[in-house]
Amino acid sequence: MDKYKLQSVDNALMIVDMISEEGTELGISEISRRTNLGKSTVHRLLSTLGSRGYVIQNSDTGKYKLGIKFVNIAAGILNNQNIIKECRPYLEELSFITGETIHLSFYNNGEITFVDKIKGKNPSVMGSVIGSVKSAYTTSMGKVFLAYLSEQALHDYLENVVLRPYTPYTITNIEELKENIEKVRAQGYGEDQQEAEEGLVCIAAPIFDRGGEVISAISVSGAASRINENKAHIVEQVKKYAAICSKSFGGTFNSNRKKL
Repeated sequence: MDKYKLQSVDNALMIVDMISEEGTELGISEISRRTNLGKSTVHRLLSTLGSRGYVIQNSDTGKYKLGIKFVNIAAGILNNQNIIKECRPYLEELSFITGETIHLSFYNNGEITFVDKIKGKNPSVMGSVIGSVKSAYTTSMGKVFLAYLSEQALHDYLENVVLRPYTPYTITNIEELKENIEKVRAQGYGEDQQEAEEGLVCIAAPIFDRGGEVISAISVSGAASRINENKAHIVEQVKKYAAICSKSFGGTFNSNRKKL
């Protein structure tokens, strides 16, 4: 794995670790001496870290300490862990009621990551594992996230996404995808009809925080024939439990979005 290591990134992280472990401010000379890096190299690395908010320079002493960015990162990690913990009992209830497999996911840069899974009693063709990633446009949860992006973020996504056909049912036309996303906004849930995996249909709904932002999504997944036969019931239940999860974080459903 070392052959893929970027030395400049490794050096920057080494400096971050050093400042963190020291628990106090460090100057360029001290960092240079302890890392065996040249002062000019240390200065460039600190300037880069500072431009991103990872370190802050004390204007009086010229020394550096860790920036508030790390607090934000830590808060995000803890928040995600809290979402998983808070939602799990509801995912289990939803699986019991529907008999199907339930997923919880987060969104990042055009992809969703499965972060929790409750396997249902009914047989499923889905071979998902926690930590696996899928393209947002192919999945019900991904479409939910896309539907509630800011207008600019969604525009950027649609301008740059490459619509690869994962199955014969995958949406590969940008106008069709736009219509699908608009439909999600209008009805409050997303679905994929064998678009990610043949034989599998998923229904998903968003989880909102108190600021009205979608922080996660839950889905019901199962065999296409079975899910479609019970679609009305499953839609009702997934929206119900997504709303319950939202209330845990002070959020409520809000579909007030401009059309694409």
